[in-house]
Formats: sequence, structure tokens, C-alpha cells
Amino acid sequence: MVPQTFYALVLTVRALLPGEFGAGGDAALPEPQAVAARYEPTNREVTNWRSEAMEALEPKPVVAMAALFKAERPFVTRCVKLNNYWCIKSARWNGELATDSEGHVGFATADHSADAAATLLRRYYLEFNRKSALDIVRRWAPAECNVATGIGGMAMLAVRGIGGTVRAQYLASRSKKGGAVRYTAKAGPGGKPGRVSMVIPMAPKTPQYRVPSIAAGMGEKPKPAKSLEPLVAARRKPVREPATTASAAPKPTPKVQVAAACPSEEQRHRNYAGRMVEGLGLGPSDDLKLFADDGTPLPNLTHVMLAMSAFELGALRASPDLVEGAIERAIAKVQENAKAAAQKAEVSQEQQAGTVER
Repeated sequence: MVPQTFYALVLTVRALLPGEFGAGGDAALPEPQAVAARYEPTNREVTNWRSEAMEALEPKPVVAMAALFKAERPFVTRCVKLNNYWCIKSARWNGELATDSEGHVGFATADHSADAAATLLRRYYLEFNRKSALDIVRRWAPAECNVATGIGGMAMLAVRGIGGTVRAQYLASRSKKGGAVRYTAKAGPGGKPGRVSMVIPMAPKTPQYRVPSIAAGMGEKPKPAKSLEPLVAARRKPVREPATTASAAPKPTPKVQVAAACPSEEQRHRNYAGRMVEGLGLGPSDDLKLFADDGTPLPNLTHVMLAMSAFELGALRASPDLVEGAIERAIAKVQENAKAAAQKAEVSQEQQAGTVER
């Protein structure tokens, strides 16, 4: 039995036993051997995801079934196998091993995932000025409104931002000359999403070839010769334009409204935001109060991170110990940066004072 599996088994028995043994008794647990984690693109997973899940996810019985007995479905999602409990996209994070086909990061440990989530939330809150749950969610988990076309081999088309998304630009770059496909999306009455129409230019079924003139009657019809125009053109009378009045003024062309995100996606965002503010006494559009102006995490950050992990992972969720450890490291980093800035300012003042004395 490999050391990681043995350690996970001990943790499972410990979690299921009542009393002092279940809460962490005097019995010493063997420490897992340090094994370098790696990303396996075939299975789209990090090799140590089972041991990391046993240590950092809850509820423990469900995690034990998934990790030890390989009862992964429907409990284990893709992000669990990536040690990425907040489904974060790649941005050269500390501990980032690789990314899957959709850009989700495979982290070396769950701690790296929690640190990245805390850092990303701080950026959203302070740098991007996204204070409310809805503002954060709409960028954290953007809408994916898909419509089935049922034409040829084309599967799903993103309605929202057809001409501006990265996927649309990629498809446009791959299209052949003369074979561009045009999409239009008009909103229905009352602002309801309308249908998406697609125009595919079709080439004629039978190619047309020029036939030699020796085959009489089988070639193209001779083009009529152009009549020679006289050297002096006849003088034409100017045509009077009708007088324009206010009533006859041309009406402005109405703007075409493009269908917005799917209602189901908007509802998903509201459900996500509702989970984040549940128990805080706040609304989805209220300030979450996650960070101070200097970047110090506030008490609401723990609740929000736990709620977001639960929403992303479904049946599983990050443990409070994992989130609190990430917040402690974030606070220590803020204090360290403040101390370094104070030392730098002190050195600068001493240098300026020495320059004045000279």
C-alpha cells in the first residue's frame, strides 16, 4: 500500500470514529512522504488530488468514499482533481503546474489554490472595484449562453458576444475566404432574448466553365457589343428635388438590440451571489466588506470563500482550516509589505537628511 493511500485511510478512520480519536487524540499519525505532484493531461488531474482532498475538503465521509473507493461520480468534479477548489483560471499563480483544455489551473497543493482565491478576490475588490457578490460573480463565472444550431457539424454557438469573444475570433480566423458565416441576434418584444439566425453563403452546385467558341450552340451566349456613345453627350435637364418638410424628413433607422445573456445564466449568477451573502445580512448588490483599503482581509472573507467553494464543487466544499490558513498568510503578507515599505521610507529619509547636511 502506497504511503499516500495509507495516510488517507488513517484519516478516514479518524474522521468516522467518535470521541477523542475522531477529534484528534494522542495517537500520532504517520506523516505522508513528500511526493512531487504532477499534472496528467490524459486524466486531466493532479496526481496527489486524493490525499489533498482528504486533508482539505469536507464532508470527510464523502471525500473518503471518493478518494479511497473511487466512488468519484457524482461527488468529484473536475476542479477537485486539479486541487483547484475555486475553479480558478491560469494567471501564473504560485504552485501552478499546468492547465486543462479550458484554462483551469492544476495546483500542486490545495493551499496554493486557497492562496490564489484570496489574492484574486482582493484584486476584484480593490483593483477592479467589484464590491458586491453579483459584480464579483459576473466576472468570476461569466455567462455561457449556448444555442444549438443543428446545422452540419456545428454544435453550440455562444450567443452573447458572438462577434467579440475569443472563440468567435478563433472561428473567424479559421474560416476560408468567401465562406464567412454571419450571425444575427435580435431581441424579442419586451427585451426577451430572440432567435439567432445564421447565414451561410453557398457556392453554386454546378461549376460554370467557359466553352470554346468552336462548339457552336454549346458555349456561352455571345455578349452583345456595346454601342458606341456619341462624343458629345446630350444635355439633360436638371431634375427638381422635392422640397423636404418636417413631416417628410427621413425617420432614423431603429437600432437593433442584441440579445443579452440567457435568463438561466442570470439566474445562476443570482443563485451564486445569494449563496455568498447567505448568513451575512447583506444583499447580492451590497458591499461585501472583504478587505480594508490596505488589503488586510476582513472577517467576511472567510464566509465568502467557503460559500464560493461549496457552489463550485457541489457536494464537496473547502474546509475552514484551509481557508483560515490562506487568510492568515494573506495577513502576514500585508504586514510584511507594510514593514518593508516603512523601512524603505526610513532609509529614504536618512539619505535625504545626509544630503542636506553635506
